[in-house]
Amino acid sequence: MRFLVFLSSVLCCLSVFGTESKPVNVDDSALTELAQKPLWLDLLHYHQIGVISPNESQIDDSKFFLSPQGKIDPKAELKATLIAFQTPFTGEDVNQASQCLYPARLSWLKSQNLGISFIEPDCPDFQDWYGKLNGESIYLVFPAAYLNSPSSMYGHTLLRIKKKGSNSPLLDYAVNYAANADPNDNQLVFSYKGLSGGYPGVISVTPYYEKVKEYNFLESRDIWEYKLNLTQQEVDQFIRHVWEVRNTYMEYYFFSENCSYQLLAMLDASSDRLNTTKNFNYWAIPADTVRELKDAGILQDVSYRPSVVAQMEHMLDELTHEQVDQVKALVLNEQLSLEGLSDFSEDEQAQILEVAYQYSRYLSAREKSTLTYLNSRSIKLLSLRSKYDTTNVFLPIKTPEIRDDEGHKTQRLGLTLGEAEGDYFTQIEYRPSYHDLLDAKGGYLEGAELSMFSGSLSVSEDESLRIEEISFINIRSLAPSNALVTPKSWQINASLVRDFAIDDAMVFRLKGGAGVTEKVSNHLFTLLINGSASASDKYQDTYRQKYKVQVGPQLQWLYSGETHRLMASYEYLDDIDHHEKTLKIGKIEWSYLVDPDWQVRIKLEQKKQDNLKQNIAQVSLLHYF
Repeated sequence: MRFLVFLSSVLCCLSVFGTESKPVNVDDSALTELAQKPLWLDLLHYHQIGVISPNESQIDDSKFFLSPQGKIDPKAELKATLIAFQTPFTGEDVNQASQCLYPARLSWLKSQNLGISFIEPDCPDFQDWYGKLNGESIYLVFPAAYLNSPSSMYGHTLLRIKKKGSNSPLLDYAVNYAANADPNDNQLVFSYKGLSGGYPGVISVTPYYEKVKEYNFLESRDIWEYKLNLTQQEVDQFIRHVWEVRNTYMEYYFFSENCSYQLLAMLDASSDRLNTTKNFNYWAIPADTVRELKDAGILQDVSYRPSVVAQMEHMLDELTHEQVDQVKALVLNEQLSLEGLSDFSEDEQAQILEVAYQYSRYLSAREKSTLTYLNSRSIKLLSLRSKYDTTNVFLPIKTPEIRDDEGHKTQRLGLTLGEAEGDYFTQIEYRPSYHDLLDAKGGYLEGAELSMFSGSLSVSEDESLRIEEISFINIRSLAPSNALVTPKSWQINASLVRDFAIDDAMVFRLKGGAGVTEKVSNHLFTLLINGSASASDKYQDTYRQKYKVQVGPQLQWLYSGETHRLMASYEYLDDIDHHEKTLKIGKIEWSYLVDPDWQVRIKLEQKKQDNLKQNIAQVSLLHYF
């Protein structure tokens, strides 16, 4: 009897393990068709972007693939995955089983009705993590542009996973993709590596409040949030896919395979109905990726979170000069004294304490202030403010009428007709991105200008064609000061341009400057001290050397209307080596917004250097797309 029981047990075990050790084979033609399905390719991140677009996965971590050929062969990876999902795991830690490492692949393959009974072990690590996120819906988060950081000049996007039953966004989790940069690299090295794929890009999952602190407070960036119209099944599949890629890396490219593009790719891997990466063949700008999701019809509710600086500026508009002085006294004096508060009404005192609290936090974090008492001062000011019964002592801050993704489109093509000293010319320009001071301001930072790799060609009266300018990078940040904060205005430009002082020869010029900006109503007044260095063989005859270096001031005025913008500037540059060579540039420009995609401009410019002079008049038609 014991022998029969033993024999039946052995046969039962052989039957079970025999079935599991013989994976069901899928017909080769069916396997080929399955391997080319868009969602399988999305799960492997088979996308093409860039000038050279190899047909392979953008994931560069070999540990992500079950097949040695998985990066370049989706069919080989599919075969390896099917075998792994039907093979019993024999290791010590079940969390390392393929089914536990690739839950999104498993879920998708089960939905394909292949007639296969996959082995599905318990995966405690994944289940704990999945339960902690407890996702109900997904929000796209769009922190606005931040010119003082090369990685965020165009803005940034991340995703927030809303917890089921929770109404506190700060307790949710954020999914972010970013370059894993070396903290010892300076901004120049960072920019070079970011452009050339020198950093690994990694997916991280962190508490959302940390990202709000980073972008909204430390970097003073407004934040837009968009609820995505996804089903619960799509939300669950997105979370599974995040688990799959969270420990892998992809080469990070500032313009193409960046934060916004890779998050779109992850959303594509979550749903058969999404193909949002298809229109990004060369570069992906965050605002454009938001527009792509809007075109896909999955953007729903929109909310706005103003930055700390935006809140402070809004509050300062309601304070008197006396109240501002009291705010400074409460924050900047090493010994806290409340005597001055008694001169104000209860509501005015609450206003002062509220602004003082925000100002103390700004100085301690944003400015990395050396005033060591500020952390404790912030807590004290918050405690004092909480003792007032009045909760809302300021008018609510208004949501901008035009969101960052609703501004003008980022590419621009221009046609110019002009005259320079009696010679007529036609000029064609192309700017792949992004914004300048005379573009329509809605949805963009006031006083900000950013473009890269733009250029123009001109045709003269004798029909000769020449390159007029190639701009590698052009940034201007004219941030206005307020009663409490005086940010630095600055600009930098690296270009190939024509110098009229040496018969319009092409020169390489690096130019930059710094100064201050004041805002009065719709007017920005800026004073900059500029430095300019140019190099060309043509300088040899005039300067006895192949370069020239100039330094001098620039005054600029910018008026910003809804459809009209007007800018005037005067610049004086004195040659360091030859002080008799001074360059004076006067310029006035006017732009008129015909509609969101078209603009007309007129420019008058005069350049003078000693006995040389060049007057230019031109009219331009610009198209944004």
